[in-house]
Amino acid sequence: MRSLLAAILALFLPARGAHRAAAPPPLPPISCPPAPEPAPVITCPHPADVITADGMPLVRPYVVEWERERDERDRRRLQRERRRAAVLATLGQDYVPVPWEAAV
Repeated sequence: MRSLLAAILALFLPARGAHRAAAPPPLPPISCPPAPEPAPVITCPHPADVITADGMPLVRPYVVEWERERDERDRRRLQRERRRAAVLATLGQDYVPVPWEAAV
C-alpha cells in the first residue's frame, strides 16, 4: 500500500532535493530588429461629449411613429368636435366639450 501511495505522489509532486534536474543552460542573446515607430495619435476633431448625427436619426423610429399616430388621432378628434358643434348649432344648442372626451 505504501508503494502505491508513493508512486501516485511521485507522479503529481515534484522531486525532492538532490533528485531535481539541473537548470538548463541560459539561452544565447537574440538580436532583435529595432522596434517600429509608434503610430501617431489621431485626435478626434469633435469633443467626446458632442454627438454628431452624420445622417443617422437621433430619435427611434417607433417614437416618431407613435407621435405621428397621436397627432393624427388629435386631428381627427378635433374635426369630430367641430362637426358635432356645427350640427348642434343648427339645432340651436351650444356645444361644450366634456373634459373626459377632451382627454381621450
